[in-house]
Amino acid sequence: KRGMIPLFEKMSLEGAQSGLSWLTILRKREAYRRVFHGFHVDKVAAMTPEDVDNILAEEDKANPRNIVVRHRGKIESVINNAQCLQKLVQEHPNEPDYWDKFLWSFVDDKPILNRRWNGSSFSTALTQSKESVAMSKALKRLGFRFVGPTTMYAMMQSCGMVIDHPVDSPEWQAALDRLKQRPGGFQDQSL
Repeated sequence: KRGMIPLFEKMSLEGAQSGLSWLTILRKREAYRRVFHGFHVDKVAAMTPEDVDNILAEEDKANPRNIVVRHRGKIESVINNAQCLQKLVQEHPNEPDYWDKFLWSFVDDKPILNRRWNGSSFSTALTQSKESVAMSKALKRLGFRFVGPTTMYAMMQSCGMVIDHPVDSPEWQAALDRLKQRPGGFQDQSL
């Protein structure tokens, strides 16, 4: 079991990053953890419009890293998504790791090692895939927000569902070596 909270946190942070630099959100990660109760799904699902207003009103001119990006839609989406996730999990009471299995099902529970990016040109780097499109559509049908295919592709990368290091770089080779040892295997994809 990989855990509901880490995957919910990654989804939430990727949604917050939408249209911004990842470094901006990474620097504010502790602020997100604070205002969203460590991404504890039940606590986030219980947040109110007043909580949203309080988050939007926070200021820290001395250290802007201490506040989340003040975007009402993104903040409300985290709460909405917690409520959707809560409902999804409640519909599968006998599967405590349903959320994990649900997300990993889009890659058939096998990480994808891409051989698409040579590192010299971003034109060969992916920003979405058929798997991230399918995940996005499924999540949107369930009522989730800020879960577009590009956002879900970024989440898949951050969770290790997709590995996109430049081919034959030390990082790519290390990922290949790890994946060869993985029970259940992996998917090796090229152009």
